[in-house]
Amino acid sequence: MIKSQLLSLSIIITLATLMMGCGGGEEGPKQFTVTGTVTLDGQPIPEASILFKDPSGKNKSYFAGVKDGAYSTKIEAGKRKVLITANRPSKDKMVMNAEGTGKEPAMEQYLPAEYNEKSTLEIDVVAGNENQFSFELKSK
Repeated sequence: MIKSQLLSLSIIITLATLMMGCGGGEEGPKQFTVTGTVTLDGQPIPEASILFKDPSGKNKSYFAGVKDGAYSTKIEAGKRKVLITANRPSKDKMVMNAEGTGKEPAMEQYLPAEYNEKSTLEIDVVAGNENQFSFELKSK
């Protein structure tokens, strides 16, 4: 009887201790607003996606949508590799449409690889800074 009471008490104390660490605090690292523009050959990109990737691969990556050349997102402080992608309908490749009733142009990535799969673009998000980054891309 005493053993079962001690076991029950131990379980209750363990659960109470574990629950003390849950909730009440901030959820994850502090994030900072990052804004900017993306142009291609001097013109705002109509639509694109930006991936802000931790170079070490240990921390979270962040995403931002680009609309009419502008983007805004929240990112934790630190260096990030930047990958920008933009798609448009292909002029020569066709695929079956979603309904399976006909063909439609395939979407193709039209930005040079140096801005996405082979990107060398980087930013450094700093706490307390404005963190405004513009990317002036060239098609060739």
